[in-house]
Amino acid sequence: MRTYFLMAALLPAFYACHSPAVPKKNRPVQIDTMELVAPPDNMATRVASNEVSVAKTDSTTYIRFGSSYLSLDWLEPTPGMNDFELHPDTIYLTLQHPHTLEGQMLTITTTGNARLNVAQRYETTAIINSKHVLKHWKHYTSAWEALKPEADNFYICKKYSAEQKKAFPPSTIEELQEYMYRHLGKEAYAGVAGMASFEDSPTKVVISRYYLKITGLLQHSSENINKLLIIDVPIK
Repeated sequence: MRTYFLMAALLPAFYACHSPAVPKKNRPVQIDTMELVAPPDNMATRVASNEVSVAKTDSTTYIRFGSSYLSLDWLEPTPGMNDFELHPDTIYLTLQHPHTLEGQMLTITTTGNARLNVAQRYETTAIINSKHVLKHWKHYTSAWEALKPEADNFYICKKYSAEQKKAFPPSTIEELQEYMYRHLGKEAYAGVAGMASFEDSPTKVVISRYYLKITGLLQHSSENINKLLIIDVPIK
C-alpha cells in the first residue's frame, strides 16, 4: 500500500518533468493593455494646425490627430514638411539616428471604440561611395502589408530581412552615370565613369523611409479615421 501511494505521489511530478515545452514561437505575446494617457497640452508642439500636435516624454513621441493619439519612439516632426492645408491627414516625421521603426510598438488611443486597420511599407534609396545620397533618383517602394494587432489598438511594426532592405528598381550603369554627371557634378561622376555595370558600382541600397497607414471607424461617432505617417530615416 505504501508503495502504491508513493507512486501516485510521484506520477504528477514525472509527467510535469516530461511534458513537452511550449515552443517559444507559439507563446502568446504579453502586452500591457492599459489605455494610453494623452500628454498635457502644455507639452505639445503644434505641427500643422490646432488639429495636429506632437509631444515627447523621454523617448516616446505622442502624435495627436484631432481626438486620436498615436505613440511611437524616437521621432521628431520633419521641419518644413507638414502643411495641414495640403495634406490634413498626413504627418511627416524623422527618426532619430541610429534608431529604427522596425519592431517598435505602435499604440493608438481614441475617444471611443474603434475598428482600425494598420498597414506598413518602406522605401529604399541608393548611396554612392557612402556619401552621395541619390534622393531624387530611383526608389523602390514595397507593397502595403497589414499589421495584426497584438491587443486592442497595439501593433508591432514589421521587421525586414537583409534581402528586402536591398530591393531596388532595375538600373543600368549609364542611367547612374548620367544622373551623377547632371546632378552631382564632374567630381562625383568620375567615381563611376569607369564602371562597366550598375552591379559593379560603389552603390549601397538602404531603407530611407517608412510609411504607416491607419484607417478605420470610431464606432461611437461614425467618424472615419484615415491617417498617414511618413517617417524619414537619416542616412549617415
